[in-house]
Order: sequence, then C-alpha cells, then structure tokens
Amino acid sequence: MRAQWPTHAITIVVPYAPGATDQEARRLAELLSRNLGQPVVVDNKDGAGGAIGTQFVALAKPDGYTLLYAAPAVITIAPLLGTTQYKYEDLMPIARITTSPHVLASRSDAPFKNAGEMIAYAKANPGKVVFGSSGSGTAVHLAGEAMADAAGITLNHVPYRGLAPAITAALGGFVDVVIGLPVAIKPQVDAGKLRAVAQFGATRAPALLDVPTLRELGVNLTLGVDLGLFAPAGTPTSIVNRINDALAKVVGSEEFQAFAAKALARAAYLPADEYGKVVEGERALYSRIVPRIKLGDK
Repeated sequence: MRAQWPTHAITIVVPYAPGATDQEARRLAELLSRNLGQPVVVDNKDGAGGAIGTQFVALAKPDGYTLLYAAPAVITIAPLLGTTQYKYEDLMPIARITTSPHVLASRSDAPFKNAGEMIAYAKANPGKVVFGSSGSGTAVHLAGEAMADAAGITLNHVPYRGLAPAITAALGGFVDVVIGLPVAIKPQVDAGKLRAVAQFGATRAPALLDVPTLRELGVNLTLGVDLGLFAPAGTPTSIVNRINDALAKVVGSEEFQAFAAKALARAAYLPADEYGKVVEGERALYSRIVPRIKLGDK
C-alpha cells in the first residue's frame, strides 16, 4: 500500500535574498512542519530577480516535496520579459498566505502634498515626476506603470538595484516618489522623512489607516503583494489538497496571525482555485502593461 504524502522532508525555496519574505517563509515552515508531521526546510536561492529559484522549482519533480514561496511576479511578470527559461504554465499556485498593499510615498519636500496633487502636477508636467523603483521589470516598477496608466499620467522611471537604494534616493531628493511595502515605507514615514500619499489595496491597511487608497482617489486600480506557495505544474490534486488543508489551519492560527501583523502584513489564506484566479488576473494586467513600456537596465 502506497504511503500517504508526506513521507519525508519538504523544501520551500525562497527566490530572494534573506529578508522579510525569508523570515515569513521560515515561520510558516515551522508551523507547517508541526501539522504535516515532517520537516519543512527553507532554502534561499536568490538571483536574477527571483528567476533562479523559481526555475529550480519549475524543473523539480511535481511530487509536493519542492515548493516555491514568492510573490506572483516571478511567474506573472518575469516570463513576459523574455529573460527566463520557464513559462507561466510551468508552475501552479497552491495557496496565498499573506497580502500587503503597495504604498506610494513621496519625498517630504516634493512639490505636492498628497496623491491628488501629485496626479494634477504630473498631468501639468508630463514626465517631470521621477519615480524610483527596485529595478526595471520588477513588481514595484510595473505597479508604478500600472498606476500611471490608470491615472492617465506619465512618470519618469529610474530603476535601482533593490528597494532600499530606491528609498535612499527618495530620501536624498534624487527621485520624487517611491513604491514599497508598508514594512519598508512606514518607518521612514514615521520619522518624517517620507510622506505616504496613497496605498494600492482594496481597503486601507491597519498600519496606514490615514492613507487613502487609489480607488478612493478616483484611480481604478487595486494591487497588492501576495506571498504564496507555488509548485511545479502537474503536482497531484491529492497533494495540493493536503497542503491546503494544513495551510488553512496554520495561516488561521493565532501564532501566524500575530506574526503577520507584526510584519505589517495581513494573513490572507486563499486555496489553490481562488488564488489561481488572483494570479491569473495579475498576469492579465501585466500582459497589457509590459508591451507598452520600454524595459531595460539603466
């Protein structure tokens, strides 16, 4: 009789350098291991904007023992740029774990004090508002382009090698606005060094209740950073269901809820079918945006 999955250790690959995503994955792995009764280890395989770790999982055997913990951008954006050896169809969403809104912040001495004034200024001065991102073709870059498209404005994009350098550029006055997660933006806002002017979520995040959403400002766009689990395409439904059963309990636990809140994220479990629809919607959005812009390192 065939043993029931899992029978040995499970590896969760994080395709980014150690940081917030890595810490979240390790907390999830710890709790998931208790539920599944097998070790769950986290392995950072960073590089190429997440493509190296993502490709490793895409080529892995679809048996549930090698999973990916990442934002959907590694499959919804990266393959559109023509720089990856894997396709969107090579991975499948397993579950969403947390979600955080993109936050738009301006330098404290920018010629506008809120998002409404920024949009008006950008319309009157096309291309004069300088937008710093974590890199050309990243989720942050595309979020900025999607916002500009929805608002009917043109931004002057300057890519940096990561979000931290982009924030530093805003603090130094080299760019006017920057987009990042609450955990990265809020400390600078609290210190009075940046001004949070809008957030991309459907509703206001608990950590930023005084910052309006883009929809509140009349910009028809909702975007967030969903972190979730992905697996090689073809992973059996029985294994996907087993993982989802475990994740529903883990993400809903007081331990994980408290961890996410401290990280300024929201524990927001979605099972494979529902998360798949979210990911496909993101892919459709970026499929429209990517061909309109010129991508490349500067």
